[in-house]
Amino acid sequence: MGGVVASELVKPTPTVDTLVLADVFRIAFEHSAAGISVAAPSGEYLHANRAFCEFVGYSLDELRGMSLLDLVHPDDRRRTAELTGRMASGHLSEARWERRYVHKSGLPLWALLTTTLVRDDQGKPAYLVSQVIDISDRKLADEALQRAEARSRALIGAMQDVILVVDREGRYLDIAPTAQDRLIRPAAELLGRRLHEVFPRERADFFMAAVSRALETRQPVELAYDLEIRGERYFFEATYSPLPEDRVVIVARDISARRRAEQALRESEDQLRQAQKMEAVGQLAGGIAHDFNNLLMAIMSNAELAALELAADAPQSSASQHIEEIKHASRRARSLTQQLLAFSRKQMLQPRVIDLNTVVRDSEQILRRLIGENITMTAALEPDLGAVRADPGQITQVLMNLAVNARDAMPSGGQLFVETANREITARDTRDHRGLKEGRYVGIEVRDTGVGMDEQTMSRIFEPFFTTKPPGQGTGLGLSTVYGIVKQSGGYTAVDSTSGTGTTFTILLPRVYESSEPGHAPTADVQPTLSRGTILLVEDESAVREATKRMLRKYGFDVLEAKHGEDALILWEREALRVDVVLTDVVMPLMGGVDLVRALRHKSPHLRVVFMSGYTQGTLELSSMDENATRFLPKPFTADQLVGTLRELLNGDEPSAP
Repeated sequence: MGGVVASELVKPTPTVDTLVLADVFRIAFEHSAAGISVAAPSGEYLHANRAFCEFVGYSLDELRGMSLLDLVHPDDRRRTAELTGRMASGHLSEARWERRYVHKSGLPLWALLTTTLVRDDQGKPAYLVSQVIDISDRKLADEALQRAEARSRALIGAMQDVILVVDREGRYLDIAPTAQDRLIRPAAELLGRRLHEVFPRERADFFMAAVSRALETRQPVELAYDLEIRGERYFFEATYSPLPEDRVVIVARDISARRRAEQALRESEDQLRQAQKMEAVGQLAGGIAHDFNNLLMAIMSNAELAALELAADAPQSSASQHIEEIKHASRRARSLTQQLLAFSRKQMLQPRVIDLNTVVRDSEQILRRLIGENITMTAALEPDLGAVRADPGQITQVLMNLAVNARDAMPSGGQLFVETANREITARDTRDHRGLKEGRYVGIEVRDTGVGMDEQTMSRIFEPFFTTKPPGQGTGLGLSTVYGIVKQSGGYTAVDSTSGTGTTFTILLPRVYESSEPGHAPTADVQPTLSRGTILLVEDESAVREATKRMLRKYGFDVLEAKHGEDALILWEREALRVDVVLTDVVMPLMGGVDLVRALRHKSPHLRVVFMSGYTQGTLELSSMDENATRFLPKPFTADQLVGTLRELLNGDEPSAP
């Protein structure tokens, strides 16, 4: 059965040696640093030394009224009962295990416990002798270490950094289970391999240099680099820190999101600077065009009047030819100022709800003539295209300018594609295109197969007077006009091009949910016959006012003139019954043309009005007024355009000139 016989401990043969040995055991029992207790097989304490009493906090007398399980921590009682039960039944002679005691104060204590079964002379279980070694400090230290390791693992787990340990040879020794998607290969494939087995030689040498420098200097080494991982480019900042035993810990932080944000910020700043530059140039161009338009108005009007004076007397005279040259040059200058105003978004627009498919179809014939026979044009129009609010004539001008630009990019021929489509612009789209807002748009895409453009050229294509064509072959106003018309119409222009692969211009206009509106037919040229009617002419520029007044009188109209809106109101109070049409500039000091007309129509709701202007900060919404009694003339205009518009409004039969 094993175990110690009880008679050997309690009934020694009474010899001198035995007595001495008994004293030795007693002294060792009493003064042992380890706690020793003796318990009956049933578990009641019979005896204990001083060390055990101090360990549990009870006196010997107190212990003798307690059992083994009374001092055991609740979590360890089941196992203690099992082991002591097997000893008490004689099936187990010795047991060694760690368990928790409960001190008298309630404090849990850890002990390494060795219990031996002592049998009597008949071999039956007599005592359970236990030796207790206090291991509380070690256990507390182990628990603290485990908690520290758990915290470290939690901290590392919360980090999205890539944490690696390599040796002096660059061999992967350890890989933290974090950010697995940012490893060049799965962790299981990397462990035990060297950097040179994973990376190209140049990149591996770069990393190994940092490993060697960290070990030699015993100081952290910082690196910045990028890696392609499963087809995606990542950017990292890493610190190589030396460890004992010639090891280096690498902490690499993924800064890809930050790099992309910085790049987006730089692009946004570039777009903002470009927009500010375009705005400043536009302000300058608009101001120049406005003043120049007024000068042209005076020049063109007086040239036409002079031509009419000379027509009867000397139709083929040299003076008549000179005047025709002046008129021709004025018309060319007018075209330039209109393009400048379009770029600066200060031209007068007459927007209405239109179908862009209709505009494209109506423009196809002229576009094909513009691009020539060596370029094929294909139009792909979306059947269920949404409507937009824009000036159809200006949209046609946009298409013509883009077609001419494409033609010049394909001197040896090519293909031109014009496509329309409904577009949904998301927040993600707006991040790539400053100034574009979320929403539903209708788009026109004009794509060519020409020579394309580099980035430097693309950054300037919308600037007025910028051109890549040789001197004399372009004004540099075509694309700037496109930019201005689309911008003034509330839209957005995007361009995509690469040298050698062609160019794509995308025009986006806000979609509206209204029915298309019919436009006014263009005024036909009129013959120099006399007319009837009184015109209230309101114009702040004296040269323009004088030239227009003389032109009207030449065609038989009576003219009342005013310098601005307030002057016109005073004149109206005296002459209201005589006025047939109000011909007014839009932008004037004191009171502009729109406010003047509103005031007059409050008195005379069906008053006929012709607005004239070559400059405005917005658009003239004729649809908000009486369409049958309102017209618009862009400055500078010809006598034919002016008189034809007035006759259309007056809608009367005019007598022939005498």
